[in-house]
Amino acid sequence: MRLRILRLGGTEVFVHAGTLCFSLYMLLIGQGRLMLTGMASIILHEGAHAAMAAAAGHPPGEVELTPLGAVMRLDEEDALPRGWRLAIILAGPAMTLTLCSAALLLTKAGWLSMQAGRMLFRCNLALLLLNLLPTMPLDGGRLTAFALGCWLQPHMVRTVMRALGAVVGLICILLNLWVTWRYGGWNLSLAAAGCFMIYAGAVSATTAAMQELRAFMDRKIRMEQHGCSAAWCVSATDALPLRRAVKLMHPRRHTLFCLVTEQGEARLIPEERVIDAYLRFPGDNLKKVDDSSR
Repeated sequence: MRLRILRLGGTEVFVHAGTLCFSLYMLLIGQGRLMLTGMASIILHEGAHAAMAAAAGHPPGEVELTPLGAVMRLDEEDALPRGWRLAIILAGPAMTLTLCSAALLLTKAGWLSMQAGRMLFRCNLALLLLNLLPTMPLDGGRLTAFALGCWLQPHMVRTVMRALGAVVGLICILLNLWVTWRYGGWNLSLAAAGCFMIYAGAVSATTAAMQELRAFMDRKIRMEQHGCSAAWCVSATDALPLRRAVKLMHPRRHTLFCLVTEQGEARLIPEERVIDAYLRFPGDNLKKVDDSSR
């Protein structure tokens, strides 16, 4: 469950219900200042991702605040050059490392108190180390999936990432429980993070068909929320494969396909019919959509 809180340009910002519960938990155990520092660090971290994506000409479609941080979702990320994809992934850790260095320098210069500087440094160091764990949706998981994608098929990458999410999440839960039993206290933050890693790992390993269906459903919701807007028109022949056609749809605008048949006739086909045909006949072409409309 998630709630939409604001919209920045073409990017929608959501907050996961677990984030609100986690924030309440931190307040109850007297860690409100740490929570605010952490949230500010997370926003800057994710802002670096978004800025790099915008520099690549591919701003994020949405950002979701989760108990482990913020998750940035890019429409058709696989279409980006590998260099840009790697730069976008590394932008967040680079920002967090910069904040760690800034905390040390500002404290040494006397611009931050020792207590504030120590909190800022430790918070960003913990964020950096946690974020580099090889599990989704963390940057370490995205880097791992990026590297595995150079040698393995997509379905194998999803299987490996699901297993990694389960193993790393279980280790975090057991480690937190052991520390609690050994030294006392009731800070179960690491265990909560472990539970979320297991969940995120399972979600990231969803089959390609289910991921596509979910993406199309999210797209339909976005279009309905935006209301009337200028359409995006794509000229195509009836020989265009449906797999290619769905990739030509504009990420933020309703798409109309101007179909030119072999007889020289022109027809407008809305994206809904193209998506419907693709889900039923993914290996076919636009001629299938044109024939079914007669």
